[in-house]
Amino acid sequence: MLQNKQGIVFGIVIAALLLATQFTFGQDSIDTKSYAYRFQQMVSSLSGQYPWNDESFYSGQLSTLNKENGTYLPNSSVYHPQKFEVYYSILNSLDEKQKTAFVKAFAYYNQEVKNALNTAGLSLELQYLPAVLSAGNALYSSSFKRAGIWQLTHFQSVMNGLRLEKLYDERLQYEKATVAAVNELKNNKKLFEDTRLAMLAYVFGKTKVKNLQHRTGQNASFQDFMAVASNDIVEFMAAYQACVAFLSSVAFVPDESKIETVIIPVRTQMHFSQICLVLPVTLAEVQFYNPQYPYSILPENASLCLPAKFKNDFLVQQDSIYNTVDSAMFEVVAQKIEYPPAPNRQFIGEPVKDLEIAGKTKIKYSIKSGDVLGFIAEDYDVRVADLKYWNNIYNERKIQAGKTLDIFVDNDKAAYYLALQQKKEKKDKPITAIPDFSAGTLPGTAILQTANKVEHVVKSGESPYVIAKKYQGVTPEKILEWNNISDARKIQIGQKLIIYVQ
Repeated sequence: MLQNKQGIVFGIVIAALLLATQFTFGQDSIDTKSYAYRFQQMVSSLSGQYPWNDESFYSGQLSTLNKENGTYLPNSSVYHPQKFEVYYSILNSLDEKQKTAFVKAFAYYNQEVKNALNTAGLSLELQYLPAVLSAGNALYSSSFKRAGIWQLTHFQSVMNGLRLEKLYDERLQYEKATVAAVNELKNNKKLFEDTRLAMLAYVFGKTKVKNLQHRTGQNASFQDFMAVASNDIVEFMAAYQACVAFLSSVAFVPDESKIETVIIPVRTQMHFSQICLVLPVTLAEVQFYNPQYPYSILPENASLCLPAKFKNDFLVQQDSIYNTVDSAMFEVVAQKIEYPPAPNRQFIGEPVKDLEIAGKTKIKYSIKSGDVLGFIAEDYDVRVADLKYWNNIYNERKIQAGKTLDIFVDNDKAAYYLALQQKKEKKDKPITAIPDFSAGTLPGTAILQTANKVEHVVKSGESPYVIAKKYQGVTPEKILEWNNISDARKIQIGQKLIIYVQ
């Protein structure tokens, strides 16, 4: 084990690095604090959270490992010794409670992580990745739109089959998140043929790693790669190697196995608080076993995970639980974001002219019938507040079909979102025949050669019946047919309809 360096000089060096180091974690950061500072806060705060602050949960004790049997890194293999010492010192100087919480959280998930890595044929070096990404906190969501012990992005999650919705986020469910993360790492390993590069591509994106690899040359060593790597990568590798060294020198030995749990189907929408008011279980416990519900709200026909000892109590008292409802429980409050005045914009409703954002690509999205900003934001992994700001929308209920929205996405993901958009447009495109005036037909509706094509803009209060009365020889059924509309209720104000008039 490295000697724990002490003294005023070393303390000053650490403090300086904590303040000076900038680490963006692979995404644009608005956080001015260094990654070393945030890493320290993330690790030390774990001891104040359930269940790691509960000695009765997964009880056990710390044990020092035999260095010869571990994977401890000798100083000669550390890529940046000075930065490594900073992170190792952070971990080594944790008090007993903090140290136990960190090592216990790592141990709790580690066997499942190792099994997934073995199944995928990946190096067990990667088992330490959750420790540096989240300190093993499955409920951790960073300011960079990453979540869970693996800190998966929205893009990585969707590409690996995870379900992400407003009330449901499988990134927080460690079993499913582990499968997705390992699959992403496996794909990266095939692409880069190096475990360390695969890991860096997972954290910082394939494009950044590819560009650095191009600078060093395809056959360059990893040491050469690190020599030209940006500061954020150097910081990450120092933190990662410190975690490997620390967790190879100490382990958590549990006195008992994990608590047995059961899955219970839920009939109606339910808040975790309803369960806690009836059963002898705390909100923190329910949240820990059901992290995929970030707002503590179970949607209708969802599944609830509880310690097995509560199963019978839940089944016997479920009517009381369902009836213990307060409407305030279901008010999901979104954080209010204040934006500075946008450039070249003076009045409400006036669009932003030539707005550009560094590191982002602007995509034009055509609003379709039935669209709402929440769904659009989910598809492109942006915030509704951002959509409203970029497009100067002050009332999201007044967006109109046929209008376009500006959406800004990361440069390295622009190709994916453009391809996704084209695929979606192709899927949603109405399958109708082009009017053949020589034949005088459309699918199911006859059109005469003398017919004039008219574009009607839907106004407030207009239905297909009201519109049809304005044009001679036109019926509501024809309007729906010409515009490939299956549900008349989905027609929106401002939508353009094609009508053929004699």
